[in-house]
Parts: sequence; C-alpha cells; structure tokens
Amino acid sequence: MDVFEISEDNLDEFTELLGEDLTDDMNREFYRGYGTRDDDGNINGAMVYEVLGLDDDDQDTISRMLFFKAESDEACTELDRIYKENGIEEDEIIESIYEFEDELMADICKKQGYSKVTKESEVVRIKLSDALKFDFVNKVKKVPDYIVKLETLSVTEFRAGIKNCVFNGQTGILEDLSNLSMSWFDTEISSCTITDDDVNGFFFVRTTPSGKIIPVLLYAFGPDYIKNLALMIAYSVKEAEKKYSPETEIVIYRRKKASSALVKKLMPSIKGCPAFFGERMENK
Repeated sequence: MDVFEISEDNLDEFTELLGEDLTDDMNREFYRGYGTRDDDGNINGAMVYEVLGLDDDDQDTISRMLFFKAESDEACTELDRIYKENGIEEDEIIESIYEFEDELMADICKKQGYSKVTKESEVVRIKLSDALKFDFVNKVKKVPDYIVKLETLSVTEFRAGIKNCVFNGQTGILEDLSNLSMSWFDTEISSCTITDDDVNGFFFVRTTPSGKIIPVLLYAFGPDYIKNLALMIAYSVKEAEKKYSPETEIVIYRRKKASSALVKKLMPSIKGCPAFFGERMENK
C-alpha cells in the first residue's frame, strides 16, 4: 500500500472522493491531506485536515479533521500513522478534533483513539428562500447608500480592510484571511460599509464550486456597527436572491461564541442536525 501527501500534482485524483469543494480548499494555506493507493494503483483512502492557530503565538495549534475515510482498516491506520509522523510533528499540533455528520468517519477516528460524543452540530444549513423570510431581512425596505457590494472596492481598499480585520483579531472562520484574494469571495453578494470614505464593515461570503453559499466573516466598527451588521446581511441576502435559485443552500458555521450568539439573536428558530464530535491529545 502506498501512503503519500496530497499535493498540487495529484490533487485532481481526489476530486471524486473528497468532492469539489474540499478539493478546492486543499489549495489554501493551512489545509493538509494524505492519501492511499491500493496495490493496483487506485486511490482507496484520504485524510484531510485544517491546522488552526498556526500563525498565532498566543493560541495552541490544533488540527480539525475535515475528512477521514478509506476502504480498509489498514488504510485508515496508515493514514493516521503518516499524520502522526509528519503532520503533527511538522506543525507542532497538540490536539486533533473533528465534527462529522457522517458516523462512519467518526467511528474511523474513534478506532484511532479519538473520543466520540453526539450533540447538535455547530453547522446549520438553510435555503436561500428561508433566509429571505427572516424578519430582520424583510424589515429592511431600503438599504442605506453607504452599504455597497464588495466588487465596488479597489484592491487597495480591500487589502486595507483585510489588514484592519486581522489587526483587530477579526478573521471570521478563516485562518488564512490574509492570504485570500478578493476574487476568492463572491464579490457580487458580499457587502461592506463605507462612511467618510473609510471602509468600516465587511460581510464576506464565499460561493463554493458546488454552489453553496457560506458566510465567512462579519465585522463592523464605529458608532452604528450593531445596526450595520444586520443591514449588511439583509443587503447580501437580497443581492443573492437576484443571482441564485431560492433552493441554493446556505451553510452557516457557529464555531465561535460571537457567531453563535448572532445566529441565535437573528435566527432563533434555526437548529443544527445531530453530529459527532471528538478529540485526541497529541504528542503525549
């Protein structure tokens, strides 16, 4: 059995197994992965994870498993072995965690020494048509002129805004915010606030290769920042209505306290499905 690192040279071979969205994410800064081939040279397993806190000296380095599946126990064991020998040591990972809705992947992790519990997912999925029904969206009859699409910004303005977000510790769900280009976001439905020629708010949205809409960063500052947060969301939802089908899936991550509190306040009826969580301490 061949066990190897997933790289730019072999990434295309994993599209069917990983799906187009995760395959695309493998091009990002903190995404890592390993694969296995059987004796006939066929891909028969993969592990993909994101390294969290790697650029933050004040934060422990943690690995979040995003995919772990193989056709045999041997392949799973080999993937975990190379992860321990290469990934954990190279990035000085102290803990590995996962959240899977697929119990098969949770059970694979459990066999490799992870814990396993079931609770409500930190991820919620709704349709665009659901978002259009939210009270705070429908209350907005006219969006103020100072809220505009991200595409109206120059690259210089965009980079300055990113720098400000990172400086203030506001990176949303993006560990690699500083490394992402403006074109990585959906600039037609992402929005920002501009007052007195200063960009002082962002609602960044990513539309994945498969067509899912993912809010990735919401941040505003200034005297009206609370009001502007809701206004930017409402504006982006209404712009998405012009571009996408009502059946388009919106994926919302609630992994940070601020995002969880905001979802609870603006969308109190939204719940996540049951999911499996686990962790394993490393370098013991």
